[in-house]
Amino acid sequence: MIHCNSRSRPPWSEAAQAHAQEGSAGLPEWLVCELASGHSEEHANQLEDMGRGTFDVWVRWSGDNFTYVCAAPCEMVDPVLAPHLRQACMLFADHAPGHSWEFEDLLHE
Repeated sequence: MIHCNSRSRPPWSEAAQAHAQEGSAGLPEWLVCELASGHSEEHANQLEDMGRGTFDVWVRWSGDNFTYVCAAPCEMVDPVLAPHLRQACMLFADHAPGHSWEFEDLLHE
């Protein structure tokens, strides 16, 4: 399974670029879809990982329409691996098929 990797310039891209030039970290200049290639719903990029057991901040988009969402993490684990090797899925709950631990590629940021 591979990532969608669709890219989009978010509405804040100019502000993010100005902050980056001043050495400030913050919002990304580009969004990169973290879902599996061929998904049928909106693209999605995690903006902030708030920690296990809490909601994470995501931006979802389709064309020029952007929605900011606080979503619970999926946290599904690969049942085939031994318990000490399992990693929780880092996508949001109820995401399109394809858990983060199933991807064979890296995000192309």
